[in-house]
Amino acid sequence: MKNTTELREELGQVFQDLKDKKITVKEAKSFCSLAIANIRSASVEADYNKFLGKVKEINFLKTPK
Repeated sequence: MKNTTELREELGQVFQDLKDKKITVKEAKSFCSLAIANIRSASVEADYNKFLGKVKEINFLKTPK
């Protein structure tokens, strides 16, 4: 996944796969944990930029047009 839009799409697929019993709950939890780590990382980067007073784009937060 390259950005939050792709993350949402992939998590939607994880949810569907879990409902369809194509993956286990443990696997779904692992995917969700990785998603949370990506979001937290982007959040830390955004906070850091704000603290330094910099305007730096964070590619993960950019959505396609």
